[in-house]
Amino acid sequence: MTPANWNAIATIWPTADSPLTVPVAGLCLVLVIAGFLAYRRYRARESSYARIETSAEISFIGQQDNFWIVELKATLNNKGNVQRRIHGFRFDLNAIHADDAIDVSKKWGGQVNFANEIAKGSFVPPGYAYCVVGPSVAATYSYVARVPQWATFLILHCWFDYNPGFSHWFEKAVQVPTSTAPLDRRYDGAAFTGSSLQPGRLPSVGAPADQAFVTPRRVESGELRTA
Repeated sequence: MTPANWNAIATIWPTADSPLTVPVAGLCLVLVIAGFLAYRRYRARESSYARIETSAEISFIGQQDNFWIVELKATLNNKGNVQRRIHGFRFDLNAIHADDAIDVSKKWGGQVNFANEIAKGSFVPPGYAYCVVGPSVAATYSYVARVPQWATFLILHCWFDYNPGFSHWFEKAVQVPTSTAPLDRRYDGAAFTGSSLQPGRLPSVGAPADQAFVTPRRVESGELRTA
């Protein structure tokens, strides 16, 4: 802008002894305060909604002693601008066996019922009350389980709490690869469900119950921030 333009604007603005000085200054102050409050409301609203993308995966590592060794993975990708505390990050793994009938269940809204429980537990280690996922961080959690070779299909359910009263569920279903090894039913009575990482209440020894679990640094997921 040229000096002439600035002089024109200055002639519009009331002088110090003008009767409009106080009303205009008050209006400017009101606008500044209103803008600040609107920004605070926007930030509060943004932080109240969790923008977390989720995914689950079942990876078959190999076979031995009539079992598949599988790795269960759950990924939380925080797309928001604030860190999230993830409470009660649990899972269960269920199967359909080769000799099972394919039934549906009202419990799952009429979906196929995977009636055989294989494993259940928590992605948060014992002694930790929650894990923390920082903004723009994709954190991957894993658990290694065994699956009997006579299982034909698997489903992994994962769920967690992120705000008081808010929960999220996600799942993954896969077909078990065809096995060429002979099936031996001598393990038919094995306690496949005795693999819970975090049963019941948090233990009283080790890390304090209110301590946050921060996932170790991974190359693909960045670094989680402490609470």
